[in-house]
Amino acid sequence: MKRQLQTLLVFCICDTTGLALAGAFRSYATVVNVQPIMETVYDPVTRRVCTDPDGASREFTELSATIGEDIRRQHRLWQTHRSCSTITERQARERVTAYRVTYRYRGYTSTTQLSYHPGDRMPVNVSLSPLP
Repeated sequence: MKRQLQTLLVFCICDTTGLALAGAFRSYATVVNVQPIMETVYDPVTRRVCTDPDGASREFTELSATIGEDIRRQHRLWQTHRSCSTITERQARERVTAYRVTYRYRGYTSTTQLSYHPGDRMPVNVSLSPLP
């Protein structure tokens, strides 16, 4: 009986020492849920804005005798009185900044945040230590 206890004790010590030496290893966990974490980003958008002159603001004396001359004159007036400017506006867009990932490893479920989409499974570090 004493010999059996000694053998069992040696076996337990070797077994826990082996676990302590193993420490940690890499395995794969099943991904249960992935939720993208969104952020609103404002991009500058530059565009040119032109205001057309009011055609009714012409003086009556500017009218010509012929229709062709009137059209040419109107076009010149329109070009000289047209004002354009460049404006910059902020345009909002959504982008994914991270992913909230829920995973399961051997019945243990946990949630973490990753910078990438892990797919159906993800690598995990498994650490072993003896119970007190």
